[in-house]
Amino acid sequence: MPLGISRGYEPGRTLLQLPITYIGAAHRARRGDEGSAQLASACEDMASNRPDLAQEKASDARAIFQKRGDLQSISDATRVLMVALADYESRAEALDIGEAHLAELRKTGQRAEEALVLQSLAEVAAFRCRGERRMQAVAWAEEAIGIQKELEDKVFEGYAHLALASALIQKGVKAHQRKHYQKAVKALKAALALFGAVPVPQEDEDTTSFVLARSGEARALHGLASACGRLEDFRTSVNRAREAAAIWQELGFRLEEALELEFLARLQLQLGQFKEGRKSGEEALKIFIGLKISIWQGVTLRTLVKALLRGKKIKEARKLVTRRQALFEEAKDVVGKAAALDATAEVLMAEGQAIEAANLLKEAMKLAKNTQMKDRQLKKYEATMTAEQANFYLQGQKYEEALQTAKSAFHLFEKLQCQVEMATTLSTMVMAHLCLEHPDKALEDTKKAINIYESLNDKKGEGLAWINHCSGLTKMGDFDEAMKVANKARDIFASQKLLIGEGQSLDHLSSLHMTRGDFAKSATCAKRARQIFNEAACFRQEAFMAWAEAEALFGLAQTQAEDFKPDEELPEVCRKAAEAAEEALRLAKEADDELLTMHAMQVVAKTRIMCFRHWEAGPFVEESLEIAQKNNQRMEEASLWLLKAQICICDGEDDKAKENAIKSRDMFEEMGNEQGMEQAREIIDGDYLRQQREQEEMGITAATPMPMMPSESQMYGAGGIGGRTGGPGPGPSPMAPPPAAASAPAAPVAPPKGGPTLQQIEETVQDIAMSLIGSDELQLDSALMDAGLDSLASVEFQNTLTKEFRGVAMPSTLMFDFPTAKEIAQHIKDNFRG
Repeated sequence: MPLGISRGYEPGRTLLQLPITYIGAAHRARRGDEGSAQLASACEDMASNRPDLAQEKASDARAIFQKRGDLQSISDATRVLMVALADYESRAEALDIGEAHLAELRKTGQRAEEALVLQSLAEVAAFRCRGERRMQAVAWAEEAIGIQKELEDKVFEGYAHLALASALIQKGVKAHQRKHYQKAVKALKAALALFGAVPVPQEDEDTTSFVLARSGEARALHGLASACGRLEDFRTSVNRAREAAAIWQELGFRLEEALELEFLARLQLQLGQFKEGRKSGEEALKIFIGLKISIWQGVTLRTLVKALLRGKKIKEARKLVTRRQALFEEAKDVVGKAAALDATAEVLMAEGQAIEAANLLKEAMKLAKNTQMKDRQLKKYEATMTAEQANFYLQGQKYEEALQTAKSAFHLFEKLQCQVEMATTLSTMVMAHLCLEHPDKALEDTKKAINIYESLNDKKGEGLAWINHCSGLTKMGDFDEAMKVANKARDIFASQKLLIGEGQSLDHLSSLHMTRGDFAKSATCAKRARQIFNEAACFRQEAFMAWAEAEALFGLAQTQAEDFKPDEELPEVCRKAAEAAEEALRLAKEADDELLTMHAMQVVAKTRIMCFRHWEAGPFVEESLEIAQKNNQRMEEASLWLLKAQICICDGEDDKAKENAIKSRDMFEEMGNEQGMEQAREIIDGDYLRQQREQEEMGITAATPMPMMPSESQMYGAGGIGGRTGGPGPGPSPMAPPPAAASAPAAPVAPPKGGPTLQQIEETVQDIAMSLIGSDELQLDSALMDAGLDSLASVEFQNTLTKEFRGVAMPSTLMFDFPTAKEIAQHIKDNFRG
């Protein structure tokens, strides 16, 4: 029976290793040789995911070869035995056997076999071994490369490069440092070149080397897909995985093809390509069913379910897991049943049944005890599934259950000394604390996580922990310290060129600036985050930041253009807010995110009202209201009833306005939102109307109460898209001037001539520089490099200016030719061409 369930699987390990199939084929050809028969059978067991049987047979074969002193066969058996032991979580034993055999080979001078055993040692040590062993894995792989180069064996030299890349990628996984992935990419490209140099055999020639080379090419492409994904270049990652899958299909390697397709499906989900991910997952599942490999059926089933759920195909996902569960039951396949329960839990979460989903994970854990998992494997699986339960509770807003379950998972990981998993579980505890209004405890846990990541030199993890710390500080109202922490996180991510983390940091900075009422800086941070998420191909996050930018610009317009009248030219700041709202709605629809579309339509409606076109706002409000009611978004529904009341006031329908305001007030009261209640009461009590008449008599355009900013936690669950929990919160929302009579739309405004003014350019340059420096103040004539714009940030500064002012040439010596924001702005103005 296969030993795995569906967690902790390592497709990278399988696809980056030197395959042992050629060993099996060579020994199968030796008819009548008992040792070879055993070894060939062991290779078949490994191909069928039976490492327990494989290790017994490889060990027996090795004993037979040792009796007759067949060194090459001993090496073959040793390598197969090492692979089987490593697959069965007996890595220490595998390394001991390999090192002992290496010592023997060094005495006999068997250089070719020495290189292959070195490579096997590197492959075993790269995965799930601690720091010293991972360092040793790199050394072993580099030594193997040197020997193969000396022997002029391009194929095996290429595989030695794969072993090196594998070790480097694993170092990167443990420490999240960009340099390891970059070195891995270099090794993988070297491997590709070596495999590509192997000539196509003629009809009567042996094809073994060529098949190994083509297989190596596919493995190198898989490695590049993995490394590029870690470097957040998801487009390249998908393309490389697709190329690898095509080679596996060409070679007829069904298992490897299926593994690659499952990996491809997950990458496609990362890019938001749900239909493509579903297709890849379905192809992979079909192959795994044919091969009768339960563990991978379970893994692929879960990936496929995620693709269906993200494509809003909940009924199809339910049908799929029900069918697979029945088939596993019929076959009495315990591993399959556990995997199907795991996938079914995902469906239950999509159906809003968090408790039921968590209970299914408990059942899966019980089934795991009836498999052949080793003790440590079983404990790791239990800890992982417990952590998953905690996440389910968190998503289902069962915060107390989430906290207690996460604590249990943390202690399980602590016993196993799984430090990374301990730190990630602390993140779940932090979010639960924040939702339970325990920010002080959240800060305690973020400090623990930061200490763990610092000890591991894990920059990505450290940055994410600082973001969580920022959330806790924001919750406590310590905005100055939260701003410092958000900038610290951003510096960490920027140093590693981790785009997603940098975007998340900017998300927090935008939110914090909004909280302080600094709408211009909020919009600048949101805009930069939007650009970063687009570059990283994270389109849902890009759409979210477009909404954040639109809300910030709307707030800026409220404060800067509150006295303009319907017969006057629409201020530039209002036009920008309206354009940003339209862009946010476009991106939300492209991302196919219903809740985000609802919020984008809200800001579109608000900007239409602000621009004296309230009659155009109505349809957006109505559609948003339907989405809010369907998804039980009570806070947003209350805000939308208030928007409807405002539109009624603009139409002169005071009674209807009061009816809508009463609905809004009652909902705000139910949720304990004082600010919303006060805004609604102004309309219900007629205070707003009286104020409006008084101001009209004085020739002043009155301000209409606008609904509060939507709550990110309502949209995306606790933490929002990057853990954003601060947000604008329930503080005072900006006020918008009401439209004039419905029959008097604002006159079209001619586009400005000559581009932006010098003052506008100076403000933009200043804002971009301040967001990169992390300062709230910057004099126009201050030298930017002296103010804290380092060399790394200056490159980003120049790139951002190039995108902002298209058509203006930015010399590579920009910072030296024009050292201040004022001089840079003048350069842009002098060279602006629109």
